[in-house]
Amino acid sequence: MAWHSTETNMPQLDITGSELIVHLDKWERLFSLIHEVRVPLAQVVSARENIGFDGLKLGWRLPGTHIPFILTAGTFISNGARQFVYRRRERQTVVIDLKENEWTRLIIGTTEASRETARINAAVRPVAK
Repeated sequence: MAWHSTETNMPQLDITGSELIVHLDKWERLFSLIHEVRVPLAQVVSARENIGFDGLKLGWRLPGTHIPFILTAGTFISNGARQFVYRRRERQTVVIDLKENEWTRLIIGTTEASRETARINAAVRPVAK
C-alpha cells in the first residue's frame, strides 16, 4: 500500500511497503537537477523536524540551485556528507537521516513537518528491528 502526502508545490513524499520516494514535479526537477529520490526503508534511520533551517550551512552545491532565503534545491556536500535538499521559504523542514546510502540525509520542505515526521518514523520503526 502506498501512502503519500497530498501537498502541492513541493516534493511529494511516498511511503510504499519497502521504499521512501521523493517525487519532484518538472520545476523541482529543473531546480534540483534530480528526477526523484528512492531510498529503501531499511536505510532510513529516522526523521525529525528542523524548525530553524536557513540553508546557509549545507556546504558545496553540486548540482542544484540556491536563491538565499527563497529556494534551496539539489545536492549539497559538506565534510563528506552528501545531502539532497528541496526547501522553499515559509515551509517547515523535515530532515530524514539515512545509513548505507549515497545520501547522508534528505532535507525536504513541507507544510506539515510534524505529520510527515511521524508518518516516516512509524514506517521505519518495524523495519529497524
